[in-house]
Amino acid sequence: MRALDYSPLVESHFANPVGVGGWPEGAAAAVGEAGSEVLGTRVRFALAIADGAVTEARFQAFGCPHTIAAASWLTEHLRGQPLDRAPPMPILELARLLEVPTEKLGRLLVVEDALHAALAQAQARKV
Repeated sequence: MRALDYSPLVESHFANPVGVGGWPEGAAAAVGEAGSEVLGTRVRFALAIADGAVTEARFQAFGCPHTIAAASWLTEHLRGQPLDRAPPMPILELARLLEVPTEKLGRLLVVEDALHAALAQAQARKV
């Protein structure tokens, strides 16, 4: 591993996150949140859906570089993904891709929970 134990992919997504930021006020979105800043990790996804697929994805996160990188990678790869095939990769495969240490896997589960909450809302509301 590198000096700070971050893979090049984590460093890239942490330095230049994709889809970071809030959702425009008044725009329709399916939103899912998980975690707590008090506990060290909080993630919120907002998804726009059209014709059964994700057309836009945004995230806000409080957490370590692995948390930010995972949310960023998912946001980038959600676009165009049909709801019935999202997320684009199981969270443990994403953990391997990002080279997340075992002790940080719980943080990625928070990312996964937030995404699943947004996807469930999208399916329920047909946003």
